[in-house]
Amino acid sequence: MGKVIRERDAEVAREAILEAAEEVFARVGFAGARIDAIGAEAGYNKSLIFHYFGGKEGLYRAIIVRLKKRMMDGYLEPLTAFVQSSDEMSVSRLRIFLELNIDRYCTFLSKNPRNLHIMAWEAAEGWHTFLGDIKELEEHRACMICLGSFLHSAQEAGIINPKLNTRFVFLSILHLCVMYLLNLPRYEWFLSETLTSQPETLAFARQQIVELILHGIVNPSLERSEK
Repeated sequence: MGKVIRERDAEVAREAILEAAEEVFARVGFAGARIDAIGAEAGYNKSLIFHYFGGKEGLYRAIIVRLKKRMMDGYLEPLTAFVQSSDEMSVSRLRIFLELNIDRYCTFLSKNPRNLHIMAWEAAEGWHTFLGDIKELEEHRACMICLGSFLHSAQEAGIINPKLNTRFVFLSILHLCVMYLLNLPRYEWFLSETLTSQPETLAFARQQIVELILHGIVNPSLERSEK
């Protein structure tokens, strides 16, 4: 019984440390985070952080795995069923994929701002951990490749411009969503004459990204044939 209680207490402490670390890393990045501050926010001695995670780098790697798992559950996996269906490829299906992808990714990041902020810090610090050799992230990468393969299938069907690299296009779609959300106040300021609320701005931006991507990647010969 005592062992079970100790294990439960250890799990509670570990979760509290991870929650506090995620908040601190989102606020100040890896370079700016201090073990003392994380321990204080978690309500535990910093020696416990070293015990469970081996130090700041081990703790940060655990946070990256945690963020990626959240992204798998909240964004990537729900889209795989659509991608893996046997429906015939068409421009309409490509549009639906873009709308689903962009809507779900923007919604996921809006609901999980710490994911967004840590990604921004990772970009500023060179993506060393986000792209590092962490075994737990292989499933995440495989899922990303699966979604990106939908664009490759559209290209093979003659729908996407053959000059484009479809993995580059897929990553660019995600980056457009990230950059939009990071710059939301600027969009609200610049579009204030036509958009009056944040939800309205979000909906507008998602549709604009869909149109921007769709008309940028569709095979020019298809666009000419539709006119």
